[in-house]
Amino acid sequence: MFYAGGSVVAMPEFDPGTALDWVDEYEITFLIGAPATLEALANVQAAEPRQLTTLKGIVTMGAPLDKDAALRYQQLLTPRIFNGYGTTETFWNTFLRPEDLPEHAGSAGRASTDDDVRVVKLFDDRRADPDETVAQDGTESGEVIMRSPKSGFQYVNLPEVQEEKFHDGWLYPGDIATWDEDGFVTILGRKDDMIISGGENIHPVQVEESIARHPGVADSAVVGISDPVWGQKVIAYVVRAETPGTPSAPVTAQELDRHLLADDFLADFKRPRGYRFVESLPMTATGKKIHYELAQQAEEDSAAGEIELLGFRED
Repeated sequence: MFYAGGSVVAMPEFDPGTALDWVDEYEITFLIGAPATLEALANVQAAEPRQLTTLKGIVTMGAPLDKDAALRYQQLLTPRIFNGYGTTETFWNTFLRPEDLPEHAGSAGRASTDDDVRVVKLFDDRRADPDETVAQDGTESGEVIMRSPKSGFQYVNLPEVQEEKFHDGWLYPGDIATWDEDGFVTILGRKDDMIISGGENIHPVQVEESIARHPGVADSAVVGISDPVWGQKVIAYVVRAETPGTPSAPVTAQELDRHLLADDFLADFKRPRGYRFVESLPMTATGKKIHYELAQQAEEDSAAGEIELLGFRED
């Protein structure tokens, strides 16, 4: 969807090149789309730059916007990147403004006006109360919860879902996050997607962001499969970057492992123990990776011997 001087311009089927052409042709001022949409626009703009002088900003939502991607879109598309995070029940609850970049790139911003947002502890046997928050140090992870006057949402015919989602007036959407002393929230992924290996919590988004820093990678998704010793082991599905006209060989599992070993932002125990290279990843309509679907596929691929396993020290 495109906003052009008071009018909305609709495109029946998204084409990134046409979208960028229309920015100039229709003097479009704002673009709205999921991070996957922005990635397609940035790739085209990098290959065939267009004039985007009328563009005043891009608003993205629907999936986490990682740090490197946010900075890249600022450089290629517009410095004014906005990122909203929220739920069906409460709409936007946090908002990242262009003024928050580059310092807070990778976060989903701070609580929206009139909303309360907290990150609470994770317990094995119960749900945390709203005042049982994690440290505001940008490191300790927990479940993000929100309270908003925008929410009149009720699961009228699903009382068990209503009980699961709402507690003391707060919504518990099931997303894992950290927050810092200024209230900036960084979404790490879904609670259901978290991998527990050797008693350690591993959030797929953190590993995927590190993998994405390799130039030979277009995208990746990280899941856990069952392991008799560690409980789960980390597996990465990787889409290789297209490099037409270049002599470089496609990235390998061993090369990615060396890349992650050298990444100061990723603990060694979070490195994938196996890789499978694929043409695409399962995505929702808003560009979110469907981790549970890949996790099921990974169990089947593992049994069939289709995952390339790596041997490396466990320390």
